[in-house]
Amino acid sequence: MTSPLDRLFLLQEVLLEVDVKTQRRGKTPDHLVHIEAAYHDARRLRDAAGAVLSQAEERKKILDGEIQDFDEQLKKYQQQLQSVKTSREYSALLNEIDGIKREVRTREDELLALDEAVAGSSTELDRRDEAFPAEEAGYEEQMKEWRAEQTALDAEIARANKRAESLRSELEPRLLKTFELIRHRRAGVAVARVEMVGPQTAACSACHVRLRPQLLSDLRLSKETVFCESCKRILYWIP
Repeated sequence: MTSPLDRLFLLQEVLLEVDVKTQRRGKTPDHLVHIEAAYHDARRLRDAAGAVLSQAEERKKILDGEIQDFDEQLKKYQQQLQSVKTSREYSALLNEIDGIKREVRTREDELLALDEAVAGSSTELDRRDEAFPAEEAGYEEQMKEWRAEQTALDAEIARANKRAESLRSELEPRLLKTFELIRHRRAGVAVARVEMVGPQTAACSACHVRLRPQLLSDLRLSKETVFCESCKRILYWIP
């Protein structure tokens, strides 16, 4: 029958396995890094071309709306010209009309520039849209083995997490809470084996500091949790 410390140490081993496999799962192998970078670069450029085209078309809609508004103002002022009674009013209206026409010309010039930008962006997007499926297919083909390995790692991580939950359920809550606190502070290692480095001399396997003879005696005889006086980890004694 295993002791609480046996189960605690096993829980730590399972959690360390999860950490290692999770890191491995999330890190693209070195020989595929440049392939992944090229794919993401192609995708980014394709998305950027689409964004430029979308922004230009949106700006054209805004300019078209503003020009329509100015045209309505022009019609209003031109109608008012027929009813003015003084030369001052007539001159003021002409100035307003000239100002509006300048605003319209400015927007029409911007629309011409946007038409050129839309044509260029549309051509660029068409070219990238045409090339992207082959680039994506090539990328996925080269990543196929890594994808399969990631899937296998996902399954292994899920099994290990299930095992960890089972072990947690078998542990006393207070001991488990102490374990979790130390684990987060000590890079995942909360339980350290005791190593015999001499006939009557032992050391903590994590920090390698030698244990006092009395502490080693307590560890051998006591059923209470004993902590390393140096690194404060839980000491795990295997006779």
